Amino acid sequence: MATSTPAHPVAALTVPAAPARRGPLRDLGRPADAFASLGPNWFASVMGTGIVATAAATLPVQWPGLRGFATAIWVLAAAWLLVLTAAQIVHWTRHRETALGHARNPVMVQFYGAPPMALLTVGAGALLLGPGLIGAHAALIVDAVLWPLGTVAGLASSLAVPYLMFTRLRAAPDAAFGGWLMPVVPPMVSAATGALLIPHLPAGQPRLSLLLACYAMFGISVIASLVVITQLWQRLVRHSAAPAAMVPTLWIVLGPLGQSITAANLLGEAAHLALPPPSSTAATADCRPTSPAAPRSPTS
Repeated sequence: MATSTPAHPVAALTVPAAPARRGPLRDLGRPADAFASLGPNWFASVMGTGIVATAAATLPVQWPGLRGFATAIWVLAAAWLLVLTAAQIVHWTRHRETALGHARNPVMVQFYGAPPMALLTVGAGALLLGPGLIGAHAALIVDAVLWPLGTVAGLASSLAVPYLMFTRLRAAPDAAFGGWLMPVVPPMVSAATGALLIPHLPAGQPRLSLLLACYAMFGISVIASLVVITQLWQRLVRHSAAPAAMVPTLWIVLGPLGQSITAANLLGEAAHLALPPPSSTAATADCRPTSPAAPRSPTS
């Protein structure tokens, strides 16, 4: 007895459907797409976490468990910095056009000041909190690596972002917002955190060079910050408050104000290690001494 066969044997085969992707990546075409919109603003989370650690470590009143808490927060900030750095590498490798688009966006480009400050904050935390966890020598090496990287990147952001705003990007008359301070503040953070490295350098020219470089970066950032704060004031007076989403950025104004005071005091306290009297005396004229047990936070 003859048996019938299908005209198209292949059609009789059943192809199993691909399993549905579950979890937070279910709407992505590929896992690498998770990094498609990763902008430099994410590094502000490292800054904020690291500042909590350094501030807790330098409070004038220390209670049991506070230093352990500060150390744990610093480890979290350092780990998050590593994660974001790796994610940025993937972002620039797989989504280069999007990454370049951030540099062409007059809002997002301001946040290229966040990665340098993230490096500087974690580096400062290494000197303040790292010795008890990884040893004094290893902690010094960590900051000796992160401080130059953060300083060079910060100087680049403080020059490149204003240059782009002057030449290629166009901002509306009411476009000024607190984020404009982000690219010009990193040199001030370098000045404050660089003061922590001065005692670890050989006496003489190395200490003097670092001290003078920190004072130079202090001046660069002060002048640029005053210019930007003036524009923010003009924007508020002439165009009222910004959209609700941008109002919190006005708190960034406190950053350069507080950081400049911190840098001036820390550099003044370190001046006697590099400058002879009366120059060192003049530098410390307005500094209040801090006890060795409670040094001033370089990123407060």
